[in-house]
Amino acid sequence: MNFGLIVDVETTGLDPDIDKIIEIGLLEFCWDEAVAPRVTRSYGSLHDPERPISAEIVRITGLSDAVLAKQAINWEVVRDFFRRTSVVIAHNADFDRSFLLNSGQLDGIDRPWACSLRHIDWRRLHCGNLGLNYLAADHGFVNPFAHQALFDCATTFRLVSPHLSELLQRSSEKEYLIKAVGSPFESKDLLKQRGYRWDAQERVWSRVLGESALVEERQFLQEHIYKGRGSHHEHERSF
Repeated sequence: MNFGLIVDVETTGLDPDIDKIIEIGLLEFCWDEAVAPRVTRSYGSLHDPERPISAEIVRITGLSDAVLAKQAINWEVVRDFFRRTSVVIAHNADFDRSFLLNSGQLDGIDRPWACSLRHIDWRRLHCGNLGLNYLAADHGFVNPFAHQALFDCATTFRLVSPHLSELLQRSSEKEYLIKAVGSPFESKDLLKQRGYRWDAQERVWSRVLGESALVEERQFLQEHIYKGRGSHHEHERSF
């Protein structure tokens, strides 16, 4: 029997170097070749960042300074979940992983991560917007409490369960950061539809792809973006 762990964190902001976790959700599930994925246990907790949170975070999460006051994550419980799992899954896993690793609470516990945003080909399944709640709507259900960590974990579990094999296979590939440097302005909508995101700091459209998708992506960029008048940059990345 294999165990997987779905993780979601809510935070005071987007920068793991300066912002803090204010809520964590963990949902453990098991599966094997004969049994479909099923939930085995869960844990959720609020955490006091010991600083005022912004009005924007209050709006997004529904949490407030008063609600968070004196709340604390039981990190030993969290570590127990991580020790038992064979894979950690999150939607936009770079975000959750960076905050958890920066917390220092998982030092010495090294587990592979998979990203339900990136390691399932949702566009092949005719899903447009890849945000968690939009994907839920495309699959005929609603996350009733968006940006509440355990509800986001449950939504992620429901979405990935039918695609677990694809998720695990793609998460094991080498990954590459593709930067569409010098792409014509008029190609921005095409790049966005393709899954590229605008990096305002570097002023470039980029996306992360598994090794198996590189040949097709190189062909797309040459035929539809550069048309023989330039080239992209690609770099292997660690996850």
